[in-house]
Amino acid sequence: MHSLKLRTLEGMPFQTYQLALNLIKKDRDEKIVEINEQRQKIANALKKPQAAANDRSIKAMQKHLEYLRIQADINNPRVKYNFDRGIIGTNRPVYRFLMDRKWREYRRPVLMQRLTQMHVMPDVLPKIDPIVDVQVRFQGRDVQPGAFVDSAQSERPPTFKVIPFQQGQMLCTVAIVDPDVPDFQNDKFNYRLHWLVSNIPISPTQTQAIGTQAKPSDTLVEWLPPHVQKGSPYHRYAMLVFRQPGKIDSTTLGGEIKRDGFNLRSFQAKQNLENIGAFMWRAQWDDNMKDVMQRNALPGWDMMFVRQKN
Repeated sequence: MHSLKLRTLEGMPFQTYQLALNLIKKDRDEKIVEINEQRQKIANALKKPQAAANDRSIKAMQKHLEYLRIQADINNPRVKYNFDRGIIGTNRPVYRFLMDRKWREYRRPVLMQRLTQMHVMPDVLPKIDPIVDVQVRFQGRDVQPGAFVDSAQSERPPTFKVIPFQQGQMLCTVAIVDPDVPDFQNDKFNYRLHWLVSNIPISPTQTQAIGTQAKPSDTLVEWLPPHVQKGSPYHRYAMLVFRQPGKIDSTTLGGEIKRDGFNLRSFQAKQNLENIGAFMWRAQWDDNMKDVMQRNALPGWDMMFVRQKN
């Protein structure tokens, strides 16, 4: 009987392939020398008086270090093999780089198309330029940007991930706003805040923002189920993710925030928040809406909008 010999990627017997692997290894060894030199430069810079980790020059050196670490592994066939099969270590820059590239090839363009076509820009914020991937689920079901979500699904708050592609930890604030609330007295639409959560810890290894395995955060405004009166056009629900400059004092801020007429731009400016991510879905009157509104004491379940002819 002949024994079956399993070969690894690195053990493939082709001469040209082995030659390529040797060239890749040589290039990686050279990059490792550069990486160690760059780390030493950063360490020396941090030893200088009044040096801080957020200095522009130190940040530039750290960015170049990240680039070198990516270049050291980007040509490794094992890395590509692992990435294609979902074997990803987000603590390694090369995998974060590949994740970012894949996101920008499909998921981000789809998101931006929905945000633009449905006028979340400029109705909610004048400019949205996501650098993190936001993945939303209602009751365990994935939601695609711009999709309609049944009122029975959205009666409870969503779980979601915020996936960054750069190293480091940050605190985030997430706001969900409905810009399509009818204002009959002024014959226009107004804003309503449906959820506001701050001090959410996010990093490449801590991507679960809300849900199982999420770390503690502070809810400033409790979840309000999306609701649309019968006969009304669909409502857009915009989820905006912001990077905080520091921790927000939830004990003093929560009582100052009003749901109706909520001005997200003003809140962002006041708290010095940087928008880094977004998502959106839609809601309309459906078979479960009346029950959801009654259970949550939401007015308007007995109303019906009728379009008037001029």
